[in-house]
Amino acid sequence: MILDILKQQALQSAKKNSLTLKSFKICEPFTYVEVTNKTKTSIGVALSPSDEGDLKNNNFKSIEDILEDDSFNLASRAIILATINAIGQYELQENPPLLKKNLRVESCEFLLENTTKEDKIVFIGNLKPVIKKLKENSRDVAVFCRRKKELNNEVYNDIFEYEAVSKADIVVITGAALIGSTFDALLKFATKAKIVMVSGFSAGLNPIWLKNSNVTHVASLYLKDSSKEKIEKNPFEDIFENSCYLQKI
Repeated sequence: MILDILKQQALQSAKKNSLTLKSFKICEPFTYVEVTNKTKTSIGVALSPSDEGDLKNNNFKSIEDILEDDSFNLASRAIILATINAIGQYELQENPPLLKKNLRVESCEFLLENTTKEDKIVFIGNLKPVIKKLKENSRDVAVFCRRKKELNNEVYNDIFEYEAVSKADIVVITGAALIGSTFDALLKFATKAKIVMVSGFSAGLNPIWLKNSNVTHVASLYLKDSSKEKIEKNPFEDIFENSCYLQKI
């Protein structure tokens, strides 16, 4: 499973860079993890799957505890993904990507530049501002989301996502999909797609870790200037004030 590969990549990086667990917390809407090597601290976030059941902070003591956990507990999975992202963000601080100002704007411009009106674009996860802009530019977009179905706005139940992905020219998958077990299947069905992009604040890993997958691009936030205080207190939209990167793998 790709999540297992990412866990191993992150664990190897943590050992190489002498990273230790500083703090973690499940909040709404973010789960965050801080890691440090005493000279530098980095933070990673993942979407808290709060409408999937009761979430409780686990009693993890170390990065190893987190990344060696193989349970199906949703809280654990969110913490695992945030840890992978925190370690990925540390590596990105060491070798900063080409940074842009606004993740949503960059993602939308990239998709508009690389698609035509005939292309079928499938989103796994409802990235509303990007989807809205694409539709305004006459793009053929269908959205599949577990959280909310809006049939009038073409937001469909995710039980149909594999069928849609198999016919898609472009696939955009929210990073939060890595919390569950559908990510690998989505990639296997996306054989027709010329672009498979993992996007959003839950995709804050080092893009190179997905090099041997079918993912072609990663679009996420660069959280160097973020802190747990900001993430705990600030509204959902404020996290998008961070710089971003959209990187080809």
